[in-house]
Amino acid sequence: MIARLVATVSCLAYCVGALTPASAGPGAGTAKGEVVRVEHYDPETVPSKGPANALVTVELFFAPSYNAGSRLQAYAQLEKLQARHPARIRVVYRIVQRNSQPPGPQLPTLALEAYAQGKFFEFVSAIHAERGSMTRDKMLDIGRRLGLDASRMEKAISEDRYRDVIAANERRLERLRGTTAPMVFMNDKPMRTSLNNAPEGEYETAYLDAYDRARDLLDRGVPPRNLMAAFDAEVLRGVQPLVITSGPLDDDDETEGAAHPLADPPLKLTGLPSLGAPQPPAESSAPVPVLIVCRPNAQECKDQLRSIHKAHDTYRGEIKILWAPWFDVTVDDAAELAMLGDAALCAEHVGSSPDDLDTSPGWTWVAETYAQIYKAHGRRIAPEKLIDDVARKLRVDGKALAACRARTAGATLDWITAARQSGVSGAPAIVIGGRIYHGLTDHRIIEQLVEAELAPGVLGRCSTTGC
Repeated sequence: MIARLVATVSCLAYCVGALTPASAGPGAGTAKGEVVRVEHYDPETVPSKGPANALVTVELFFAPSYNAGSRLQAYAQLEKLQARHPARIRVVYRIVQRNSQPPGPQLPTLALEAYAQGKFFEFVSAIHAERGSMTRDKMLDIGRRLGLDASRMEKAISEDRYRDVIAANERRLERLRGTTAPMVFMNDKPMRTSLNNAPEGEYETAYLDAYDRARDLLDRGVPPRNLMAAFDAEVLRGVQPLVITSGPLDDDDETEGAAHPLADPPLKLTGLPSLGAPQPPAESSAPVPVLIVCRPNAQECKDQLRSIHKAHDTYRGEIKILWAPWFDVTVDDAAELAMLGDAALCAEHVGSSPDDLDTSPGWTWVAETYAQIYKAHGRRIAPEKLIDDVARKLRVDGKALAACRARTAGATLDWITAARQSGVSGAPAIVIGGRIYHGLTDHRIIEQLVEAELAPGVLGRCSTTGC
């Protein structure tokens, strides 16, 4: 059985001053001196055992699952390891959703709610030891038997209260290059053998290696409080990967095969559709722009937008993905492509994204435009009809959109002209760190380039709280 950890995050507030029945406010009617319980949830805390300044941080990524009692023995090994070295080891339990049984966020959510109510280890142990199918009612009943507040459990599920914590744990596992769950890292280094098959001596060996690496960093002058940031920085790729692309595809430019040029002068990104925080953070933590340059009616760009979502989720808050139109202005359908490009740029100004605060109105417009083209299965759609259909689907004000298009007609052609002067010579292309990669569509290479650009990046700031 996993050891008990009492970690209550509720607080008591004492009301000192009587309110008359007619008083307004949430405390109206409270008797003088009555103790009121106020729920408080710290979204950055994670279940852990051991001192925060320990030289070795052990991170266990796992998804709570029923009928998985065999894993409890492996988890108990980590508890024993920490008990043998209580001042040197901190164990952090990172709940993820992948491989959770039953699938979905309900069980991971309830595990974190159990942590908030001081019953994390009891709940996880009970779930893993449970046999047979697992329903929502059964999960709640297990929690009730352990003394958890049923109404708070129900509310945690309905509110998806710990979505950000679970997503942050998933991102950290991705950035540590974890492949599955459960998985154990010691000072960011994964254990060599499977968690379920590792003998007891394997844990001690991994700990001693992590401890030696920590002492080495201390000898090199790294303060103890910065150890995890230093380990995180070592994990990141600081070297640009080799990128071999096909060169420009939409132009007959003679630069095909040339080295990936830096955009000079820098590309103007203001007003472009984007995927990322709508309000940029402080300049010191501004996200790295990743620009996708694509033809407004190219079906392959639909896949490009879809695949870039993985990088966006992995590096959420650290990168901002943008889209810009590009095409050869000498082709026969250049005028139609310019209309589609102008419509997307105007949608950024007059549209809205009520369902996704991370997505700008223009990005939503571009994604829907590509979706409509894909559904046409190669049949040509007149640009005006396509624009009207997308506007109707997204409930964009048609008159406002038409007025914007009339007012800014040619904005797409102006952007292409400026981009050509900066070194963009074809599409598809992607611009990362100001460098232009023509023909690059492999999301794995894109993520490696982002990783190199971010190093040492955000990973160090997520090592203890999960971001």
